[in-house]
Parts: sequence; C-alpha cells; structure tokens
Amino acid sequence: MSLTGIAFLICFVVGLGLALFRHPRYGLYTYLAVFYLDPHSRWWGAMLPPIRWSLIVGVVMLIATLRMPPRRGVVAWYETTPARLLMVFSIWLWLQNFWALSPADHLQASILFTKYIVLFAVIYRMMETPADVKECMFVHVAGCAYLGWLAYRAPGGGRLEGVGGPGIDEANALAMFIGTGIVCGAMLILAERRWKQWISILVMPLLLNTVVQSQSRGAMIAILCGALVLLYLKPRPYRAQFYTFALLGIVLFGIVSQDVFWTRMKTLTATVEQGAEIDSSAESRVVLLNAQLRMAADYPFGSGHRGTAVLSPRYMDAKWLTKTPDDPNVEGARSSHNTFMSALVEQGLPGAVIFVGLLLWVVRSIFVVKRHRAVAKNPKSDILVFTPALIAAAIVVFVAGNFTDYLKTEVQIWMYALLAASTRVHMPHELADTGLTSESPGAAPASALRARRSRFSAGRKSRST
Repeated sequence: MSLTGIAFLICFVVGLGLALFRHPRYGLYTYLAVFYLDPHSRWWGAMLPPIRWSLIVGVVMLIATLRMPPRRGVVAWYETTPARLLMVFSIWLWLQNFWALSPADHLQASILFTKYIVLFAVIYRMMETPADVKECMFVHVAGCAYLGWLAYRAPGGGRLEGVGGPGIDEANALAMFIGTGIVCGAMLILAERRWKQWISILVMPLLLNTVVQSQSRGAMIAILCGALVLLYLKPRPYRAQFYTFALLGIVLFGIVSQDVFWTRMKTLTATVEQGAEIDSSAESRVVLLNAQLRMAADYPFGSGHRGTAVLSPRYMDAKWLTKTPDDPNVEGARSSHNTFMSALVEQGLPGAVIFVGLLLWVVRSIFVVKRHRAVAKNPKSDILVFTPALIAAAIVVFVAGNFTDYLKTEVQIWMYALLAASTRVHMPHELADTGLTSESPGAAPASALRARRSRFSAGRKSRST
C-alpha cells in the first residue's frame, strides 16, 4: 500500500472518531474530503479496501448529528423552502417508478435524491454558527484547489476528462464545480484573515487555470453570472478591496488563459453574427431541445430518469444520436444537455415547477440579503460577505445547467443547505441583536426596515421644523 493510501486511511479513521466523540462537523469535513479525493479513481487508492467510503462516513455523520442536542428557537430544516421542494421532488420520483421508461436508472435516481434530503438535513443541522458556514466554504475551496492541482498536472493536448470525482469527471461538470469554488474563494478573500486568506488567494490561479483547461463555454458564462451576483451584493465596507481583487483576478485570468480557450469562446457568437456557421455541438443541442419539447408534450407527467435517452431515437434523426464505442451495433441515443429540460421531460410538469421553485428561492435570497444589510448592526459582518458567495455558487450551477444536465449534481445540495442555514438561522439571529426583530425567526427583516425608515423620516421632519 502506498504512503498516500496509508495517510488517507489514517485520516479517514481519525475523521470518523472526531465526528463521533468531538463534533459531527468533522464527519462533514471527512465526507467532503472523500468526495474530492475519490480514492476509487486515484492511483494511490488501488490497494485500499474496495468499500463505499462516502456511505460509511455518511452513516457515521448522520448518527453523530442525531446525537446533537436540539436547538431551540431555530427554524427546523424541514421548514425551509429548499427542503420542502426536495422532499416533494423525491416523493414524485418514487411515484414515477410505476411508469418510468428506464426502471433501473429511475430507481437509482429515486434513492439518490432521498439521500440528498438526508444530506441537506445533516449539513443544515451542523451549521450552528456563521463560522461553521465559513469553515465549510473554506473546505470546499481547498478541495477545489486539489482538483485544480490534478488538472494542472494532467497531460495536455485536449479537454480535461477523468480528473474530478463522482459526477464531475468530465470537463464541463468539473469547470462548473470549480466555478462554485471560485465565487466562494473570492468572498473568503474578503472575509478571512491571516493564513486562510492567503490560502484563498494562492489557490485562485489553480482554479482559474482549471476553467481554462476545461474549455467549457457554459461554465464560463455561469462564472460570469456568478461574478455579477457578487458585484451586486458586494459588502459596502469592502468595496475598495472587492474591486482591487476583482481587477487582479481579471489580470490573472488573462495570464493563465490560452489561445485555444479563446478560440472556443468565440464560437459563442456564432448564433448572432451574420453569416457565421453554428458548430455541430451547438446545432445538435438545438435539435435536441426541439425534440425534448415534443417529448414533454407527449409525456406531461414525465418519462422517468434518463427518459430523454430512451425517447431520443423516436424523436431525432440517427445522425444526431451517439453510439456506444464498445458496441457500435447498439442503437444510438442522446442524453439531455439542459437541466430544466431534463426536469420537464423526465419529471414532467411537477418536476419543472419544482425546478423553477428552487431557482426563485435562490433569487429571493438576493433580496433577503439586501434587506438584511439595510438594518444590520455590523456592516462588516461575515454573514454579509459569505451569503452572497453561496447565492452566486447556486447561480453558477443554474446557469451552467442551461448547457449540460446538472439535475443530479451534489454541489447544489451543499449550497442549498448552507444558504438556507445562513438566511433562515444566522441572519434572523443577528438581526435580533439589533433590537429590530421581525415577526418570525425565519422571516426577512422587512418590518425592521420599515421601522428604521419611519424613525428616519420622523427625524427629518423634526429637524425641518
């Protein structure tokens, strides 16, 4: 067994012990480490026992969380909007097993989203303080840096394939995942101090270089959208630092970018430039989109997970289908390349409504942060710095999902749980310290804002008289 494998095994056992006998969040850190390291796909993991590392640490993490004393006066995880939507979505998936076109694939998806509900509850429950949320974000950035190092050392000559872990082992998914780390790292640079701040700064070249190596157009657009969210929600006391680091980031991206990357990015304008030809990839996506609209009309209650691939031979010409390299005689198929269309075709109208509901909840969080900032006692509060990063990370997943199917991606569950804990637990409690509490612990501080505005108006009137 290699030294790296032995070190992983020791750290894994220590992490489980700390989760059981010290605090469950060490189990979460171990779970995340297993996700990033993915011993099954690394050379040093060949001699390790062939066990399900994530499942083991997940069970230990759940047991440790159940042993935690209940918190009073805090919104329960199942009372949050994303948790309710995920539960409804999971129930709908189980019902679809009766008519799913690909029963085996759909059953796996039903089990997966049931696990995601448990994962959401555990993460939400562990985030007892704003510092816990920030620590989890830092672990995510560190994990992305490890993947960035693997990408840097990967052989050149093509796009990144097989570098990431489960669900992110292809170029587009890896770039999207790293994009969430970029927006989190950008705000940690403002919120953290000393060695954590320096680590967040030093790993940024690796993250940006990974995006360049992936040559993912969808991920690039998603990261730009996430950056716009950060620009809109930037904390006022850190405005100068924000623009300074943003400018340095742009310069750094220009340094690590390559000609082949910009050549691929230029194809984004092919659909709008007069006389330009659309590349085959973009054209096939348009054909697939039209086919999925017809599928959705014929299957309003959904065709089940992987239903797009099953139905594609009936709705698309053979030239647009992809055959299996191992067996060219097998009929070709085409999987979905759009998360919303996946939900619409495979989970029907209920799935599409739930998807839109999650998006609206994330967008609403933007205005929750803005209202909270208007009445916050401490304008430099960490929660006003890292919550925009969580929103931006969720936006990155949503926008990138317009180009690739990320319906099952796990990182969005992490961000939903962290964002729910920030907006439904920590923000209301911090608002209570100002004496401007709202009617309910989880409500946005709209009434507090109105109270402060009324006092401000009364003060102006008294001064004028």
